[in-house]
Amino acid sequence: MGVPAPDLAEFTESRQRDLKPPLSPAVGKCSGGALALLVWLAICSVAASAQTLSELARDVNPLFQRLIASPAEIDNAVKYAVGTAQAGDIESAISVREQLLFYNPGMASVRFELGVLYYRLGSYAMARGYFQTALESPDISPALRQNCERFIIAINKKLQPDQLSGFAQTGLRYQTNVSAGPGQQALLASGRTFDSRFLAKPGWNWFGAFGVNYSHDFENQRGDTFEASAVGYDAQQFRAHQFDVGLLELRAGPRFGLVSDSSANISFKPYVVATGALLADTPYEAGIGGGATLHANIGPIALDPFVEAIRDSYRSSGFYPLAAQFTGMLYTYALQAGSPIYGGLSWQARLAFVHADANYEPDSYNRYSLDIAFPLNFSSPWDARVWTVTPAFGVSQWLYAAPDPTVDPFVTQRDLEWRAGVGVDIPIHERFGLGLLLQYRAMSSNIPIFTMRDLSISGGPTFRF
Repeated sequence: MGVPAPDLAEFTESRQRDLKPPLSPAVGKCSGGALALLVWLAICSVAASAQTLSELARDVNPLFQRLIASPAEIDNAVKYAVGTAQAGDIESAISVREQLLFYNPGMASVRFELGVLYYRLGSYAMARGYFQTALESPDISPALRQNCERFIIAINKKLQPDQLSGFAQTGLRYQTNVSAGPGQQALLASGRTFDSRFLAKPGWNWFGAFGVNYSHDFENQRGDTFEASAVGYDAQQFRAHQFDVGLLELRAGPRFGLVSDSSANISFKPYVVATGALLADTPYEAGIGGGATLHANIGPIALDPFVEAIRDSYRSSGFYPLAAQFTGMLYTYALQAGSPIYGGLSWQARLAFVHADANYEPDSYNRYSLDIAFPLNFSSPWDARVWTVTPAFGVSQWLYAAPDPTVDPFVTQRDLEWRAGVGVDIPIHERFGLGLLLQYRAMSSNIPIFTMRDLSISGGPTFRF
């Protein structure tokens, strides 16, 4: 189990500007987000792992007419039962499976599927009963036994009023462009030269990331909870220490159940958020703010729109003497969505609009972003462990508010960013695994010094609880 995807996604979105270091003492802005795809793929990988339990029985279309004609025919009943579950008709799927058990009471697979359906309904005690009886069946396979045990562990945690989950990863990362800078020296339209310390250079770094999520269930009929999360990232360059970065974000707020119906599952969560960042091992940013998010299911699609406002305060330093001019409000309006597609394949997307209102007008901007990922869960060819491969793609349009006289007094910056990558999550033990990520990022700008390319590969051990 990992940290829920919405918290990590909000972290990525709200921290975009923190990774926008000035490119030289004379230049005050650079379109950032080098970490965005890394965190986004982590989101999808964690979310895909968390969703695996609720997607195991969604891979066959319904055959209702054949079921009516031959109610005791096992194949038709199984196909219809799984199909109705996939379509969101959980009650019908439960009824069909109970009919299957009437004709074949010893089928471990049917007891497992009933457990999955009751788990999706939130009837955890009933689900645990079916998983336990499935474990007692003589025909249970090793893979099915492992999945039953996974569900029982998850249910035991969910039946506790206080729940704690999280993940951590550490490893190495290689980049072709550590600074996200241009490839060669250029004379700016303002007549100033570009600081050579920020030109594109390859390099290695160590990184560490973690996320912790706490939830307290008030155990009322609405399903109200209190949720808190902490997400952090640190990267230490082997040579270019001006790009050492550390990020921390804390969120907390109550979640109120509005519609307890299992199919809609509508809830509302106001929250407060606090952020902090180090750049070049020096205090760089501190922020405080809040937001609100709504969760709802429409059929198999989960929707999580949110709005957020953060007051960011930046501090100038020796490497970044103009950072203080980034200080201002950061507003985010976004929609996250996702659903299963077929079997172990699902999709997740985030559409966002961000408005940065900086003290220095040329650093104010509007950003429009779209990210989409396709987590694929499949069984390892060597054992029953579930691997996750997540291809992801994204595009952002950056529209700045005014020309920057220190760069080009007559041209307002316009950037188009493309990003693509693939992440691989390989479980090694119950809680330990290996995470790998290949990503490519390209920025095209109407001001040449902001055009850049970067290819990176990273990997290291992971831990989940």
